[in-house]
Amino acid sequence: MKKFLYVIFMLCSAGAYTRQITSAELHDVISIGRRYGVPESVTRQLIYEESRGDVDAQSYVTREGYYSAGLLQIYTKPDNYDYLLWKYWPEDNRCFNIYDPVHNATIALHYLSDLHKQYGSWYKALLFYNHGDIKTASERTKKYALRIINASKLVDK
Repeated sequence: MKKFLYVIFMLCSAGAYTRQITSAELHDVISIGRRYGVPESVTRQLIYEESRGDVDAQSYVTREGYYSAGLLQIYTKPDNYDYLLWKYWPEDNRCFNIYDPVHNATIALHYLSDLHKQYGSWYKALLFYNHGDIKTASERTKKYALRIINASKLVDK
C-alpha cells in the first residue's frame, strides 16, 4: 500500500515528471538547425541552456505575466509569440504546439538563424535571443551566450 501511495504521490506532484527529448526528436531538431545554418554544437548547447532537454520546460512567470516554454524556451508574450508564429511557422497557427520539440525548434532555430544574419555573430544573436536587446544585456546573459559559444568552439568573424 505504501508503494502504491508513493507512486500516486509522485505522479500527481508538480515537477515529478519531465519528458526529456528522445534521440529521434534530437535528430530532427539538429536537422532543423542545419537547415537554417545553425551549427549542431550551438543547437545542442542551446537546448541544454534553455531547458536541459525537457520538452515541457516552462520558465517562471515574468512581472508582465508571461513565461517561456518548450525545448528552446519561446517567450509567450502575445506580440512576441504572434510575430514568431506569423514569420516562422509554415502551417496553420492552430496546429502549433509549443511543447512539441520539432515545432518549437522550427520557430526558435529559424529565428536564431535570422538573428545571426542580422548581427553577423553568434554571440550577438544569442544575446538578442535570450534578452531581446544587445545593448542592455546583463552579465548573466553575456555569460549565457559565452557558454554556448565556448561549448561549441565557434569563433565569430
